[in-house]
Amino acid sequence: MDSSTPRRRFRRTALAGLTVAALTLGGVLAAAPAHAAETTVDGAVFRWGLNAESNAAAFAPGTVNLLSAGVVTATSSADRVTQSTWKQSEGNTKILKRQADGSYADATFAGLRTDASGTTITTGNGLNSGHVAEISAGTGTVDVDANTAVIQWTGTFTSAYYSGMTRSWITDPTLTVDSDGTGTITATLGGYGTSMDDPDKFETLEPVEDVVVATLTGVDVTPTGFTVTPDYLGRTVTTPADGVAQVTSGAYAGAFPQPFVDFQSRTGQGSYWYSSGGAADTRKPAGAVSVAYTAAPVASVPTVTVSKTSGLTQGETVTVSGSGFLPSGTATNGTRPPLAGQFSGTYVVFGKFAEAWKPSTGAASSTRSVIAQKWALPAASMSTVGGANAGAIELKADGTFSVDLTLTTTEAQNLAAGNFGIYTYPGSGASYAPFETYTPLAFSAASDVIVEVPDWVDNPTGSFGWAFEGTSPANLGTAVQDGGNFVAAGSLTNIVVTDTRAGGTAPFTWSISGQAGDFASTGGGSFSAGYLGWKPKVVAGAVTGGAEVASTRLGGTGLGSSRVLASSTSAVSATVGAELSLVIPGTTTAGDYTSTLTITALQ
Repeated sequence: MDSSTPRRRFRRTALAGLTVAALTLGGVLAAAPAHAAETTVDGAVFRWGLNAESNAAAFAPGTVNLLSAGVVTATSSADRVTQSTWKQSEGNTKILKRQADGSYADATFAGLRTDASGTTITTGNGLNSGHVAEISAGTGTVDVDANTAVIQWTGTFTSAYYSGMTRSWITDPTLTVDSDGTGTITATLGGYGTSMDDPDKFETLEPVEDVVVATLTGVDVTPTGFTVTPDYLGRTVTTPADGVAQVTSGAYAGAFPQPFVDFQSRTGQGSYWYSSGGAADTRKPAGAVSVAYTAAPVASVPTVTVSKTSGLTQGETVTVSGSGFLPSGTATNGTRPPLAGQFSGTYVVFGKFAEAWKPSTGAASSTRSVIAQKWALPAASMSTVGGANAGAIELKADGTFSVDLTLTTTEAQNLAAGNFGIYTYPGSGASYAPFETYTPLAFSAASDVIVEVPDWVDNPTGSFGWAFEGTSPANLGTAVQDGGNFVAAGSLTNIVVTDTRAGGTAPFTWSISGQAGDFASTGGGSFSAGYLGWKPKVVAGAVTGGAEVASTRLGGTGLGSSRVLASSTSAVSATVGAELSLVIPGTTTAGDYTSTLTITALQ
């Protein structure tokens, strides 16, 4: 780059005014719903725009690169995708356009030539149309606890370059995520064979199944889905001897998976899927993939725990706790007043019941000798049965309750047939077997010598802490012009985590995250923190690095919100860091810009 190239300046201390926040969380913050192994999901939604270049202005005059639903056929390389052949939707597939507020709406043919704000995209301004292909109705299995998933979609979308001079399509993508957070997206690829060196070459390519179109790292499988940027930066591929060589140095050096590049080399698009040293390299990194679904929670199994069940003495108080007592349609509605036709909760009883006592089996009420009783109900129904004075206790919306019961028996009850215990069963005449539970209780005799020995627990020792290795957290230097953008790169000063915790009964975990604030200059200029991205690295220690986060300028999510740098599921000391990359519009006002990067440690 010659000395006349415009440059933007960033202070050596671009992140030096670093705000560091350490936060320790103890106990349970919220009760998350349990999820079964390999929960079946349907209606999963897949969104991917491939990369910015697939939605950018093309270098052939008057042409653009675009996405279309379905297969857009052609008879020669001279054909173009027109308004009559382009498809916004077909089957399960839709093409959506990113809006100025970040949402998505149905795409239009005219929108292929404008960005989210309506500005016409050109090769000079480096903007892109912000389109994504959405395929719905995906089915498969998800295991949130194991962090695994396998989901398949049925649908096709076409990627056409130069308004259709070259085109290929992706059909029926399949997502696979392994427990370590790595994954793949495979699909069937089809298209037409063309050549930039032979304008007359045009042939229909035989579809190739199970092609890896993206590899994933750092996937966090949640009950509702995830967003992840596929691997690209730093990846290398082997290119054809007669093709364009890959450039393997620079901020945007990288590649899509080898099998995908191999297929695209046959369509004439090969060099658009890896860094080749041209102006388009800034737009080639893979864009974020979004997968959304609902993993059904495990059907709640009513469970009762009692604080003490043996060696009980007369008049002793125990705590009875229940979970999973949730409504189940009309089966848990009362059949007699006061809660006929309404969810009737559950009785919580200390008593001496016969062996065959359950209402669901037709056992008479005489089989249930009640000594002390409470009635667990939703708060709105408690007054209906007389409130707390009548024994009502709250059954919370999540199906839990807790109550103290004082246990006292008479000599006659001791001699009567049956079993002492804590019993639950539906109230107001309902008959629902899952609510029928029995927890045996045993009282001590006068001659018993009682001692309770708890589990041995080693008291926790050690401590957790972290610190930067150096005094300057980061330096992005001076930004340089690259295509329609200005780019800058640097390294986050390594963070040393010291974790010597041991003992106790709970696992020692930790995570380090970061979030940038918007950049601002003393001259009043500013730009979004989302333009900053990073590639976490583990320098030392057996811990897990966070997912790579690309600039929103490259279709990523950026560091405008908190992103994980590294994490561990055990007490491990480590050294972690990140490579930083900043991509901002070429229209950004010159100046010295600063941002604050907040580092948060959770343990």
